[in-house]
This record gives sequence, structure tokens and C-alpha cells, in this order.
Amino acid sequence: MKLKRKVYDVKEYREYKEYLNSTVELYPNNVAFRIKEKEGKNITYKDITYIKLKEDIDKLGTALVDLGLKGKRVAVIGKNSYEWAMAYVAVLNGVGVVVPLDRGLSEEEVISLLERSKADCIIFESPYADIMKKVKKSENSNLKEYICMDADLGEGFETLEEVLKRGAELLEAGNREYVDAEIDPEAMVTIVFTSGTTSASKAAMLSHRNFVSNIHDVFSIIAIYDTDVYMAFLPFHHTLGSTGLLAMLTTGAEIVFCDGLRYIQQNLKEYQVSAFLCVPLLIESMYKKIMEEIAKQGKTKLIQTMMKSCNALTKIGVDIRRKVFKQIIDNLGGKLRFMMSGAAPLDKVVAAGYNSFGILTVQGYGLTETAPVLSGENITAIRPGSCGLPLPSVDIKIDNPNSDGVRRNSCKRTKCNDWIL
Repeated sequence: MKLKRKVYDVKEYREYKEYLNSTVELYPNNVAFRIKEKEGKNITYKDITYIKLKEDIDKLGTALVDLGLKGKRVAVIGKNSYEWAMAYVAVLNGVGVVVPLDRGLSEEEVISLLERSKADCIIFESPYADIMKKVKKSENSNLKEYICMDADLGEGFETLEEVLKRGAELLEAGNREYVDAEIDPEAMVTIVFTSGTTSASKAAMLSHRNFVSNIHDVFSIIAIYDTDVYMAFLPFHHTLGSTGLLAMLTTGAEIVFCDGLRYIQQNLKEYQVSAFLCVPLLIESMYKKIMEEIAKQGKTKLIQTMMKSCNALTKIGVDIRRKVFKQIIDNLGGKLRFMMSGAAPLDKVVAAGYNSFGILTVQGYGLTETAPVLSGENITAIRPGSCGLPLPSVDIKIDNPNSDGVRRNSCKRTKCNDWIL
């Protein structure tokens, strides 16, 4: 069966800085990040607009260049946060090479990757303070600048707040070295360490062209709107998480942060999340809870019949799924319209189930080295169990196919798809 897929008309850019500047021009007052702040039992929310984000990026980038880091390597480590995102984009857009590090690494691994990457600066959260103090005393370290995102650690360490203030002063004085910096789309701008076939992690090198090409391709088959609210669940140090971040910042959408696995459903309601990029385990867990609740109410057969009926009507152009299954959608926040799964195979029944409820649920496939998405389903090309068609500018070849045109996967896990599709 030959599948057709809708392709959206998306403007192409040479490098990511152009992409972000265009978004800021189009949606200056849209909320880029909504940040939850807790003080005891009191909870407040701080909104960072796109124009504020751009100002902070320019301040940080200007200060980093002034510190002698032009063309150098800057590592970033910490949980998903506005500060992490700002630092990552600031380095990417005119400082040098950004090195995102997994916040779950052991002390020895963090130190090893800092040495292997030859990082000149690190921007980190306070939980890593003890490690940074050890690194500072090491003769093997190439680090010259230590910037803490969220605490004042004293002499030898700077705070992100201080660095931003310095950048603001430089910009006020007319320093435009960072703001007007020319970007080479082909040059390496990030080093991502990824697990490989050997015991030592591999270093993947990516450029602006890698990112903008991937973002353009993804948005050629998937529509994200400036009214969407996107939950940043995947860790930013993973390429799928960081490219997802970069992609959403080109749409004018609002980005929110998850409080943890236990709070997924609560956060979906709290922020009225409409778009979500995550792993199969989470999507499957949510679906299992939905179906268990339906079973408790003795409505399993009824719901299954309604799903079949709604699917049949949708095929002839009558889509009433979100009305029929409003109660289910309301339990997921009421606004959830799109989920994309990656990193492992998504259960066919689960994928089909969500789509029957009217929540577009698609699967993709990619590699860290490809920035990362290579293929994906979309609204006009869905086949549960498949990871979709190659993206518009991607060619995929099956290596050493058997007589059926496929190659067996060596993965032994019972839930793993047996075939590379």
C-alpha cells in the first residue's frame, strides 16, 4: 500500500539564529516559557516572552564572547530549565561549540567527558558544585570559566545572574560582537556524547545545517501552532530533547516543564498541554490507566464499539472523536491534540487507541548523529507499528536486506519490534 502524506509549506533558513530571530519578530509577546516558582505552599508562575528570551540570549552570548570564549567549547549540565535552554541557544547562536552533558552521569563520567570534550567553560546547576570544585583543582582540566545557574559558590565561580548583568552592560555600551556574529551553517556547533557499541560513549558532531534541516523536515509533515503548549519532558541533553526545544522555539509556542513522572497527568491539566514529545513507556502507561478506569466502570465493550464507529466515520470525513471521547481528553488536560513517540517501538494497540480518541499520536525514528529524526508518521500517513516514511530530504537504505527486503534486528527484548522497518 502506497501511503500519501500531507506536506506543509515551511520556510527554509540557513542557520538557527535566523529561525529564532524570525520567531521573535513574529511573536515577540508570546510566552516562550512558563516557569513554576514555589515558596513553601505558595505557587506562582513567571512568564518569559520571546522578546525577553532573545534579550537574555544576547546578554549571555555577549558576556561569554567577552570572557574569551569565542570559538571555544562550553559544556552545560543540569535538569531541564529555562536557564539550561537559554545557555544552550546562546552558545549555539554565535559563541562556539556547546557540549550538553547527561545530568545522570557519575562524577567520574562527568570529569571524563569534560576532559574528552576539551571544554573551556561549564554552565552548571548547584548540585554539581562539589564535582566542579574537584575539577577546578585538577591539572587535566581545560576549564577556565565556571558559571553556576542557581547559586553563588564564592571565589572562582561566577553566577549566571552576574554574567547576564555583564552582558547587559556590554550591550548598553554598544558591543555587538555576538549579536552581529556571522554563523557558518556547516561548522560544528555541538558535541553530543551518546552511548554506542563500545564501552566508551561516542561523540557526535552536529552543525546548524543539521538542526535547521531537521526542523524544516519535521514541520513539513507535522503542524505546530503558536497557540500550542509544549511540555518539555525529554531531557535536553538528549538530541531528541534539545532538537525538540529548538523546534518549538521556531513556532511561537509556549514551553512548560514537567514536575516528574508522578505528576504527568497533573501537569497536563495544570498547563493545558496540547503537544507532547516523549517515550513509549510513558504513553503506554497513560493509556493503561485510561483503559483500567474504563474497565472499572464496566464500559470496555461500549468504548471499543464507539472507537470502531468513530474511526469508520472519520474515513468518510465525519470526525466526532474528540466530542465522543471528551471525558477521556479532559482527564488528559482537555487540550492534548498531538503526541510524538520516539527512542523505542510504541505498542500498536496504544497508538491506534489514542488516534481513535482524536489525539494524533505518531511515531518516528532517528539517531543522535542525524540531529535526530529520520522518519515519521503524520496525519495522512499512519500505520501502527511503523515509524513512518523518510523525511522529505532524507534517503534511507536497508543494509544487507534478506529476500523479503528487510533485515533482522539483533535486539532480544520481548517487547522490541523484530524488524527494522
